[in-house]
Amino acid sequence: MHLLIDSHAHLSMLAEDEEALSSQIDEWISAGLTAILDVGTRSDDLEPRIDLVQKCLCRRRDGESTTGDLRPTIRFSAGIWPSEEAIQNRQQHIDELETQILKAPKNLLAAIGECGLDRHWNSSEQPALVRGEQELFEAQLDLAQRYSLPVIVHSREAARETLEIIRAFPSVRGVIHCFSYGPEELLAFQDLGWYISFAGNITYKNAQSLRDALGVVSMERLLLETDSPYLAPVPHRGKAANPAMVRYQYEGASQIKHLPVETIARQVFINFNTLFRIM
Repeated sequence: MHLLIDSHAHLSMLAEDEEALSSQIDEWISAGLTAILDVGTRSDDLEPRIDLVQKCLCRRRDGESTTGDLRPTIRFSAGIWPSEEAIQNRQQHIDELETQILKAPKNLLAAIGECGLDRHWNSSEQPALVRGEQELFEAQLDLAQRYSLPVIVHSREAARETLEIIRAFPSVRGVIHCFSYGPEELLAFQDLGWYISFAGNITYKNAQSLRDALGVVSMERLLLETDSPYLAPVPHRGKAANPAMVRYQYEGASQIKHLPVETIARQVFINFNTLFRIM
């Protein structure tokens, strides 16, 4: 069995309590999952997310598990997704996010994010919203720089603008998660030293540009993710994704790269640990 990593999931969106989450973790372990990065989207969600997972792991230590004491390594990020409300109240949210970062156990907090730009929801026809979104993104890159943490970037229909902003923070490194562009954009991000993560949409029929991008990404910059509960891969498209489904991304990468799955898994493990310093 290959040891797999899901570099981006939202576990609290998959289960409301530790009992439900614990039963799902048994399935993920059986699928070969060894590590998960649980990613934040709100300024106030880090503490409750950690609490949910810690309670779940306590249940497993107490023997309420079908896979014994086996459990994936789970670490966390803290970040603010660019919703309209977060943009409008950005300073308040940045202050709260920094408070959460300072309170978080250092061994559990692995990154800032997800944060970034979304021109699908935040239209360029709304200049004030766009300026606020950029300021929210820049403020989180500043936090990453000050606290020496990598960044998980959400970038949708905004490749050029995202590149411009991260160039202004040359000491900050991270990953462009759920990559949604083509080979040209990928090489531009990669040339800045950033990692690229691919989700379940690489399996979609209309996603040839993503597969082309995966074909040219350097193995030393490759990460794979589910973005659970979103973007379930074929053959589960239309259902809620979960971390066990990341195996389809590994299989897809294996086919596109013409490499064995174990080679992909070994390199993703190295990349994940190099960026996030988790394992």
